[in-house]
Amino acid sequence: MASDRQSRLSFVIALAIILGSAWIGWWREQREDAPTPGGVNAPMLAQQEPYEESPDPTEMEPDEALDDSATAAVEGAEPAEESPPVDVSAEELAALIAAMRSEIKEGRLLEPIDSSAFAQASRILVVDPANEEAREVLQKALTELRDASSPVVPDDLLKTAEKALTLLPEGVAEDAVAVALRASVDTTRKMRNLIARAERLSAREGAGPKTFASAAEAFRGALAIDSANARALRGMEDLQRRMIERALASAYDLRFITAGKLLDQAEELQTGTSRVLDARSQVMAFRAQAEAENLTRFKDALASADLEQAESALAVLRKLLTDDNQIRDLESKVVNVRLYGGFAPGERFGDSLANGGRGPRMVVVPVGRFVMGSAESEDGSSNSERPQRRIEFTRGFAIARNEITVSDFRDFVQAAGYTTDAERSGSSAIYDEKTGRMTKSRRANWQRSYNGSRARDNDPVVHVSWNDARAYAEWLKAQTSKPYRLPTEAEFEYVLRAGTRTAYPWGDGDPPRVLANVAGAGELSKEGRRWNQGFVGYDDKFWGVAPVRSFEPNAYRLYDLDGNVSEWVEDCWHDNYLRAPDQPVAWVNPGCELRVIRGGSWGSSRDQVRSAWRGSALADSSGARVGFRVVREL
Repeated sequence: MASDRQSRLSFVIALAIILGSAWIGWWREQREDAPTPGGVNAPMLAQQEPYEESPDPTEMEPDEALDDSATAAVEGAEPAEESPPVDVSAEELAALIAAMRSEIKEGRLLEPIDSSAFAQASRILVVDPANEEAREVLQKALTELRDASSPVVPDDLLKTAEKALTLLPEGVAEDAVAVALRASVDTTRKMRNLIARAERLSAREGAGPKTFASAAEAFRGALAIDSANARALRGMEDLQRRMIERALASAYDLRFITAGKLLDQAEELQTGTSRVLDARSQVMAFRAQAEAENLTRFKDALASADLEQAESALAVLRKLLTDDNQIRDLESKVVNVRLYGGFAPGERFGDSLANGGRGPRMVVVPVGRFVMGSAESEDGSSNSERPQRRIEFTRGFAIARNEITVSDFRDFVQAAGYTTDAERSGSSAIYDEKTGRMTKSRRANWQRSYNGSRARDNDPVVHVSWNDARAYAEWLKAQTSKPYRLPTEAEFEYVLRAGTRTAYPWGDGDPPRVLANVAGAGELSKEGRRWNQGFVGYDDKFWGVAPVRSFEPNAYRLYDLDGNVSEWVEDCWHDNYLRAPDQPVAWVNPGCELRVIRGGSWGSSRDQVRSAWRGSALADSSGARVGFRVVREL
């Protein structure tokens, strides 16, 4: 009998399920076109897969957007719609109730969900909506699924709660406890989505401050829902660790701004932690070490003129140094090495001589460009100064600040045992005060002045030929191991003009004040002579040569380029500038006899004082109005 009773009970349960399912199928067909308030036909919910974590679409970055249809299906779901009561016999209903009680007795109120007391109670209410015992079972089960003190469902009950909500009969779905559970499930979903998104962002390869900030925001959102959530708290700790690791990696890549941002973010997650403080100390120590190493590398590279290494070190220092003025100073040093061999424009220096002395004082000339020669419209110009051409100096050079003095030349003669062309030929041209003309004198040599009298040590040396000037430059080169030579014609006009474009260095007319030792109509010699072609009213108080640097320097801090004495340059003489080089190099033809003389002298006419004026003389000739100065390549 017991066996028959058990078989009958099973049959009744199966029959109730079959009849209920058949009626629900028919009823769904009638409502196929009528969507539920959640936007999805209710029958789909009963077959929905258990909850899977997915990013919260409202928190996604553009590249993280996911199809949210599945999430919407879960979150927008309404409880499964139940069929109207099914007519069953009292015995069959009693069997269902007995099965429910049996599950309760066995402690299976909720698990396994499909055969639990909760499931049996749901089935009872399908056939008997007024059954209070079944309703109480559902109420108790729903209450156990939700902790009233927490807004979220415990992790181990979430899937059960989701399944339970899909099994609820229509009459129970809107009870307060069911509504509260559904809200807790929705909140739990949101929290877990935030945590999943935060974990994904935190673990992203190559994440930077922006990504980490989004991760921190998501973790904070999760903790705002459940401040004790262990997974979110662990995630925040791991995020801070990742931020610190990334900050150190950024520092080693010399991206200190990024490293600083990441450490600031890490400290915001948990202020005052030793991990962040230790990381800051590591970054500061590495930065100081890298700065010192690269400053040393930079200085060593400049000292050896290794511009490639200097630029490499400077590129690193730009990332290390915070003082813009210091960076600009380093940049200017690189420029100075590239353009001026490590000197600065306008810098003065003197090279030591091997014999213990010191060479002439030199001045570094800035790079630039100018138009060489004169226009046809310029008064006093000649065809030898044309055609004009633009010359550019892409590398600086140094030139003696004044003409080579008698004292300078004496050091050379005595050290080298040199004999000048004038001494070999036995004469040089001097100014004869009595006749007002240049005449040959057998006693004239480099130790004599313009008129044959003994020269002062600080007078510009005269009675020297182009050969003598070249010999002095070669001696200086040997004594210093530096590339000394005579100026090119282009270099001389460039420094003479010093940025001016006028006929004279001071303008297009007479000097506005006393500026140079040039012939002036206001000057009077000891014999009472005056200059026929001097500047009107001009008197510089010198008739003949003046000690070097007796007048103010030009814009390049150079003295006596125009006036005092004319000067030898390296170039051979050419009647004009046709086919002249377009670079500031000497224009030399092998074996040429005539060399170029530039710059006016104490006895030059007005036309010969012009910036573009050029003259010539034999390389072995000398006189009272021509001297020289030297150039040193950098």
